[in-house]
Amino acid sequence: MGTHETNARLVEQVIGLTTLVVGMTRDVVEAEGLTESQANLLWLVDPAVEPLSLRQLAARLKCDPSNITLLSAKLEEKGLAARASHPADGRVRTLVLTEAGEGVRERLLAGAYERSPFASLGEREQQQLHRLLGKVLDAAR
Repeated sequence: MGTHETNARLVEQVIGLTTLVVGMTRDVVEAEGLTESQANLLWLVDPAVEPLSLRQLAARLKCDPSNITLLSAKLEEKGLAARASHPADGRVRTLVLTEAGEGVRERLLAGAYERSPFASLGEREQQQLHRLLGKVLDAAR
């Protein structure tokens, strides 16, 4: 385990990085007429993988499931998503993107990638950072 001082510096760096990324993506999010919370939810709904339950989405966003219900309703109003039964368990509710929602998600991802602060790192460094951040996030779950 790292020292208290090293951990404090890492937390400061992560806060700085979060602020940087939010600032860099703000224009893209606003151009799509979304709030930051709506964009975060849209980002997590990957149409290429099995859908997550609304409860799992809430856990990933570290919020109450009722917040996901409200965010889902806003995305539905915008025609970007729909709540649906999980394909493997009809009792579980999921959020799936509409065609328009997939387009918005792609534009959000493209905007984030274009402005990514990680572009200054080489491929190997990005992979190393990805592994380390994954380890930290897995331990926090």
